[in-house]
Amino acid sequence: MNWQMQTVLAGIIAAIGLYILANPVSVTALVAGIIPWLLVGAGAIYLIALLLRSRRRPLTMILPGMVGALLVYAGLSMKFGDPRTVGPVGVPFLLALLLVGGGIAKLLMALSLRQSRYFPILAAASGISIVMGLLVLFNWAAVSAGFLGVVLALELLADAAYLAALAFRDRDKEEAKEALGLGK
Repeated sequence: MNWQMQTVLAGIIAAIGLYILANPVSVTALVAGIIPWLLVGAGAIYLIALLLRSRRRPLTMILPGMVGALLVYAGLSMKFGDPRTVGPVGVPFLLALLLVGGGIAKLLMALSLRQSRYFPILAAASGISIVMGLLVLFNWAAVSAGFLGVVLALELLADAAYLAALAFRDRDKEEAKEALGLGK
């Protein structure tokens, strides 16, 4: 994907994040009704993709199959059970794990890009994700819908900054310069 498209996507994500930040409770309530169906749809896509694969090696089908089944289970559990839980696990706890895991993944990628002049932005966006996840994790019993909306908005803004930094890194052709040993 070229850097212009990445920049446009970062702008869209940032706009969504700002909108959610302005309306955290109403957006959280709206999303809560849509999320179960999105999970079921995503799981169905995983499972259908497995069936349509031309190469059916068991080892490469186990993980996508498990992810698809878990997504369908999570969606149906939220839709027909308590919408605040996925099976026995609360949604705030799952959100916390997602934020911390995503933040750690972004940080590991950012650490490999320490030579980039955009490294501070990449590290800060990663840190925001981890902090937001830990905040929800250690206070998950008292998390309100409005707070989840604010956390989601801040995460989207951090993701937008991260994506924009990667786009500008592509624009500046930093990867090619690093391969040639030219540094920043």
